[in-house]
Amino acid sequence: MSSSIDPARLDRLFVYGSLKAQGNAHHLLMGTHRERDGSVAGFEQIERNGYPMLRRSRDANALVQGEVYEIAPDLWPALDRWEEVPSVYQRCRVQLRDGRIREAEGVGLIGTRV
Repeated sequence: MSSSIDPARLDRLFVYGSLKAQGNAHHLLMGTHRERDGSVAGFEQIERNGYPMLRRSRDANALVQGEVYEIAPDLWPALDRWEEVPSVYQRCRVQLRDGRIREAEGVGLIGTRV
């Protein structure tokens, strides 16, 4: 990531599947900074058509572990293309268990897109 980018202008992204380190789409996050990992409650990870997806869980104690990255806003178009937002996946704001609020890319079966 370029050192000329103001850290206050960076977005944060929670990832749990193919965008994670060692995932087949992690190359889309090259040059980003990985923050402390996190978890999100109230969601469950499922597989749909061979791809991981998050959906809201009926179990408020359900927990999904993931990685958190600082990303430049200009990365969103490439990420949205990869995740096929909004036709297949959606992006929504989630609160991690430690209180941080982040975007989650690749959330499915949720009625709203942030």
